[in-house]
Amino acid sequence: MSANFEQPEANRKEKRRNDSDVTSSSLLEEDLGRCGWGKFTPDALQCCNSPKGFLVVYCFLVIVQGMLVNGFVNVSISTLEKRFGLNSSETGVVSTGYDIAFCVLTMFVTYFGARSHRPRMVAIGSFIMGLGAMVFWLPHFTTGNYEYADGFSDTCSPESDLKCSTTGNNLHDYLYVFILGQLLHGVGATPLYTLGLSFIEDSVAKESAPVYIGIGNAASIFGPVIGYGLGGVVLGIYVDIDSVDMSTINLTSSDPRWIGAWWIGIMISMACAWMLTLPLFAFPKEFPSTARYRAMRQSEVHNDGADKIASQENFANSFKDFPAALLMLFKNPTYLFTCLAGCTEAMLISGFTTFLPKIIENEFQQTAGTAAIVAGVISIPGGVVGHVAAGIIIKRFNLKTASILKFCVCCCVCVVVGAPVVLLYCRNMPVAGITYPYSNHVEAGGLLTSGCNNNCSCQEEFFIPVCGADNINYFTACHAGCLNSSYVENGTTYYTDCACIATNLTDPWEAREGSCDSNCNTLPAFLGVFFVVVMFTFMSSTPALVVTFRVVPASMRSFALGVQWLFIRALGSIPGPIMFGSIIDLTCILWQEKQCEGTRGNCWIYDSTNMATNVIIISIVCKIASIILFSLSCWFYKPPIQPDQKQTQEKSSGTANGAYEIESPVMKTLTNGKSNEADSGLNVKYDISLSTPSEDLVTEL
Repeated sequence: MSANFEQPEANRKEKRRNDSDVTSSSLLEEDLGRCGWGKFTPDALQCCNSPKGFLVVYCFLVIVQGMLVNGFVNVSISTLEKRFGLNSSETGVVSTGYDIAFCVLTMFVTYFGARSHRPRMVAIGSFIMGLGAMVFWLPHFTTGNYEYADGFSDTCSPESDLKCSTTGNNLHDYLYVFILGQLLHGVGATPLYTLGLSFIEDSVAKESAPVYIGIGNAASIFGPVIGYGLGGVVLGIYVDIDSVDMSTINLTSSDPRWIGAWWIGIMISMACAWMLTLPLFAFPKEFPSTARYRAMRQSEVHNDGADKIASQENFANSFKDFPAALLMLFKNPTYLFTCLAGCTEAMLISGFTTFLPKIIENEFQQTAGTAAIVAGVISIPGGVVGHVAAGIIIKRFNLKTASILKFCVCCCVCVVVGAPVVLLYCRNMPVAGITYPYSNHVEAGGLLTSGCNNNCSCQEEFFIPVCGADNINYFTACHAGCLNSSYVENGTTYYTDCACIATNLTDPWEAREGSCDSNCNTLPAFLGVFFVVVMFTFMSSTPALVVTFRVVPASMRSFALGVQWLFIRALGSIPGPIMFGSIIDLTCILWQEKQCEGTRGNCWIYDSTNMATNVIIISIVCKIASIILFSLSCWFYKPPIQPDQKQTQEKSSGTANGAYEIESPVMKTLTNGKSNEADSGLNVKYDISLSTPSEDLVTEL
C-alpha cells in the first residue's frame, strides 16, 4: 500500500516540476519576443511588436532606399555628366555599382543571415546605406565652384579669347568616388530586400503574404517618386548656392549650361537612413505569432524531394551545406526559370529607371528638372497600383502557383502591346549645321561651321543656344554669325548683325538667347499610355516573388531570395543601365568637345528618332524573353502531393489480404528508387513473417 501511495505522489511532483519548466520556458520566449533595445522593453513599444509594425518601418526604409538610389541618383545622371565631364556609359557604370555590391554579398548574407536576427541585419544595412550617401555627396564639397562658359565672348570674333583653366581637369576622376558610394548603397540594401522580405513572409499567414509583399514592393515605388519630385525641385536650385552670391549668376534652369544642386537630395537621404536605424534595432528576432502561422502553412514546394532534405534539423547551419543548398535550388526548374524571367524584367526596369528622365528630356524637349518630375509623377503611381493590385488579385482569387505564373505571362503581353507608345516622341528641333542646314547649304552636314561664320573663332565646348528670327536654333550666337548683342529685355539678350540669319525679317533683332519654343504637344498622350504600361510591368513583380517563396522549402526562402537577387542583379540590373547608356550614346549627333583638354565630354544633342526606335526594340525583346521564361516556369512546375492525396495513394497500394508491401510504388516513383522507410517520414517497421504491421507500427499510428 505504501508503495502504491508514493508512486502517484511522485508522479504529481514530476508533473508540477514539468509545468514549472514549461512556464519558465514560455516566459523566456515571451521576453525574447518583446520589442525594445536589450533589457529596455517598455510596454508602450509592444503595440509595434507585430508584422504590421515591422512592415511600417520596413516601408519607410524602402522609401528612403528608393528615394536615394532610384530617385536622387538617377535624376542627377545628366547633371553629373555635365558637372564632371562623364558620358552615358560611365554614368551607367555608376548606376550598376549598387547592383555589383548586391551581387557580391547577397548569397552569403542570405545563407548565414536566414537564421540570424534579421531585423538587426536590416538595421546595420540602413546605417551602411547612409554612409554611402555621405560618400556620394562629398565631391560637391571637395571641388571648386562650377565654371560655365567663362573667359570668352559669345559673339563672333576673329580671334578666340578662350582661357584654359586647370581647376576642372581632374573632375572626371570623381567617377570612382561615385562608384564607391553606390557600392556602399548596395551593401546596405542587401539585407533589406532579402532578409527583410523573408522575415515579413515568415511572420504572416500564407494567404496574407502576397498583400504584405505587395505593400512592401509598392513602398519601393514611392521612394523614386519622392526622389524624382524633390530631385526636380533641387535641380532647379543652382549647384553652388551654398558658396556663391546668386545675384552674380545670370543663368536660368532652362539654359543647357545650368547645373542644379544634385547633392541636397543625397544629404536628405543620408539623414533619413540613419534615423531609421534605431527603430529597426528594436524588433525581436521572431514575433510571438510566427510559430503559429508557420504551423498552419500548406506546402506548395516544387515536388523534387528538396523539402525533406531542407527540413533536417542541422541543415544549412554550416558552410559545408552551402553547395548542397545551391544545387537544390538549381535543380528546381520553376525557381530557375522564374529567376531568369526576373533578370529580363530587371534589365528593362533598371534601364528605364536610370534613363527615363533623360529620355523624356530629349524625346519631348523638356528641361532636366521638368523631365525628372514628370518621370516620377507618371512612374510611381503606375508602379504602386501594379504592385498592390497584383497582391490583391492573388489573395482575392486565391491563385495557386501555376495560375500566378500564367498571370505574369498575361501582364508581359500587355506591356508588349503598349511598348510602341514611345513613337509619340517629338522630332528634333532644327539646329543649324546638325539637324537643319545653314541658309547657304542644301543639307545639314553635321558641322557647326559654315561660310557665314567661317571667320569667327567660335568655341564648341559649351552649348549656349540662341533662337534665330527664322525659328532655327544655333549652337551659340557666334555660330549664328552675330556681331553684336544689342540689348537685354526681361533678362533675355537679343542679338543683331547675324550673318547666318536672313536679314529681310521684320523683327528688330535677329537672334535671342535660349532655344526656340517647341510646338510639340504629344507628352500628355505619352504619359497616359505609359502609366498603363508601367502598371502592367510591375504587376508581374510581386507575383513572381510570391512564386519564389512558395516553390522552395520554408527554411531556404531567405537563401533562395538571395540567389534570385544575385541572378537579377548580375544578369539584369547591372547590364541594363550599361546597355541603355551605350545604346543612347549611339544616338548622339553632337558631342561636347573640350578644347583645352582635347577630349570628348557629354552629349549635347541626340537623334530622337533613333533613340525612340532603340528603346522600343529593347523593350519588346526583353518582354518576349520574359513571356517565354514565365511560360517554361509554369510548364515545369510540379505541385507537391497533399496529405489527403498521399493517404489515398498509400491505401490503394496495400494488398487485398491485409498484407503491406515493403516499398510503396507511389513513393518509389516520387523518390526515384529510395526506400519508403527513408522518405515517408514515418519510422515504419514490418513483420514479413506475419504479413501484418508490427506492434511498433500500430503504436505509432
